[in-house]
Amino acid sequence: MNRLFTKTYQDYYNDLFGELKIKIASELDDFIIAQPTEDLVRYYLSYTLRPIELDAENEETISHTKSIKTILAHEREFGYEHDGDLRVESESIIVTLPIIPNKDISKIMSLRTQSISLSGDPHLTFKGNSVVIAIEIKGYGVNLDDEQITNYIIKTRSALESFLSGKNSEIMTENEKMKNRLAQFVNERKLKLDADKQRIQNLVKLTKISLARKDGDIVQKIRLEKKPFVKTLRPTTPDEEYLLDREKVVDIIKLISSQCLQFEKTPKTYSKLDEQSLRDLLLSNLNSIFQGQATGETFNNKGKTDIYLNIDKGNILIAECKFYGGAKLYHETIDQILGYLTWRQNFGIMISFCKQMNFTKVLSEAEATIKAHPTYDSGFKIFAPAHLISKHTLPTDDYKYVEIHHLYYNLYNK
Repeated sequence: MNRLFTKTYQDYYNDLFGELKIKIASELDDFIIAQPTEDLVRYYLSYTLRPIELDAENEETISHTKSIKTILAHEREFGYEHDGDLRVESESIIVTLPIIPNKDISKIMSLRTQSISLSGDPHLTFKGNSVVIAIEIKGYGVNLDDEQITNYIIKTRSALESFLSGKNSEIMTENEKMKNRLAQFVNERKLKLDADKQRIQNLVKLTKISLARKDGDIVQKIRLEKKPFVKTLRPTTPDEEYLLDREKVVDIIKLISSQCLQFEKTPKTYSKLDEQSLRDLLLSNLNSIFQGQATGETFNNKGKTDIYLNIDKGNILIAECKFYGGAKLYHETIDQILGYLTWRQNFGIMISFCKQMNFTKVLSEAEATIKAHPTYDSGFKIFAPAHLISKHTLPTDDYKYVEIHHLYYNLYNK
């Protein structure tokens, strides 16, 4: 365990705080504004060090090993050094103490601490999820009895616990400091972002110039492409009827999916939110593009839809957000969304957030679940991973077909 300690814990955490400030500043403004400060702080604290803890639930083990060691001539006792190297049998006791898996061990061990140091003991090492104590009990000039071995193990284990206690004490102190620093920075960031929005809104009013938006590729495609969102079916009739353009609907779905994939990347934060909170985040993102035309809990046909996006001359998107709860609940959700769709609408979106284990199994069973619904007609296909499409008839019209897009996202958090 001889190490060259270069940084203190304070040095490490100062550097980490600088990195987290950049990370927070790089997040989308709406993400920072929408999340409670305590949830954001809890998420960013996941980047800090975790204490090293012995694992009381796993068994400590002891083993006996033998080997042949070479004693170099200059290491031999006085008067024998001229007899050359000596090969002798060596016996060791290996004590393995399990520790709770911790990806930060190498970082922790490299930091300077005021705790008791075991750097002078070359027989104690961290290996995987264990601390290994190696004791030579028999060899060149060594012949320990059972009492000596026992005392050595007890002494070394006690020193190890003191060593970890010192390390962990500094980690917990720095984590608490980091928690307070992050809370202050996040709150200051929220105030700045709110002020920025207010300032821009005032400038828009004063200059009467429309606000330019920083959009991604999908948003640019939605905004700039000349192809309309809806196309006229019978323009010669007095009352025009409109059919939603499928390609544009897919673009909007990609826009929704891009945000849901962000949810998947940070399940610790988003798995704690309820269905309404997740829906509100999606609405906020849609409204940043479609200027307030996305609403939630809006009446349409037989109930209130979770997401109702109205553009130009028709209801472009109706979607329902649910936590996945098995085939029965999924069928009920299909019933629900089909009840929202009217004869003039052709698409429905089902967004399923899965907070349980075995997401792959959920996806593998999705086809059978969808096809088992009484309204399923045909057209099942896998459009993209975790994006399925099926064609259904409306409950009120056996000759009216609608296309349902099934989107699944994994929010399982251990």
